[in-house]
Amino acid sequence: MLVSPAIAAFAAILAVIHPGRPMRPTLTDYVANATIYVMEVVSREAASQLGVSQRQVQRLAQAGRLSSRAIAGRTVLATRSILALSRSPGRGRHWDARTVAAAAELLETGSTEQISGSQRSRLRARLRTISVPDLAYQVLGDRVSLWRNAKPTGADVRLAQGLTTTGEQLDVKVTSDSRALSRQLRLLKDADGETLLVQLDTRAPSAIQDIVLYAYADERTSSAARRRIEARQAEIR
Repeated sequence: MLVSPAIAAFAAILAVIHPGRPMRPTLTDYVANATIYVMEVVSREAASQLGVSQRQVQRLAQAGRLSSRAIAGRTVLATRSILALSRSPGRGRHWDARTVAAAAELLETGSTEQISGSQRSRLRARLRTISVPDLAYQVLGDRVSLWRNAKPTGADVRLAQGLTTTGEQLDVKVTSDSRALSRQLRLLKDADGETLLVQLDTRAPSAIQDIVLYAYADERTSSAARRRIEARQAEIR
């Protein structure tokens, strides 16, 4: 039996989420080059894919770590956010905004004035050894929201045809005021959108953008972002 490239691509994504466990895609809409599906799944399927309970999926959605909406009385979740969560698992409290801003500056420039003394020394040491998934967990939290352009573009035409942009074309913007920027750019909230806004006041957006691409982008782009993050970590002294 022939398998469409789209179904094969989603199977590859599920392999990232649950290695070694065969899964069957159930919904439609996918990303260009069949690299990442732009799909929605019900909370039961999301729980199965993430290896957690439905109650925990609901808590994650309420906390903003999973993009969700209610349709016909059911909670559905965007696959992009499920993929991001699978790449940044973790428990406990996330770093606060000041610590995240300091970490971004240390990763990007090697120095920061956001914190000082022993706190800065501890963060510097932590950044040298923390895994990229743990770093993404600490940094991203509920700071990322997904949007799309209000005015139709070439990408929107592709989306109407069943395709959207690939991870390599994700537009990541770091801003101190996501709502104001979304109004300025005329964006609409969309869990399958290709524009990702990160709510953070920082002078080191590049490091944050790489962490977002690691979590949300297609496998090739994610791997490249991970290598850049690890190179930044190796340079911290």
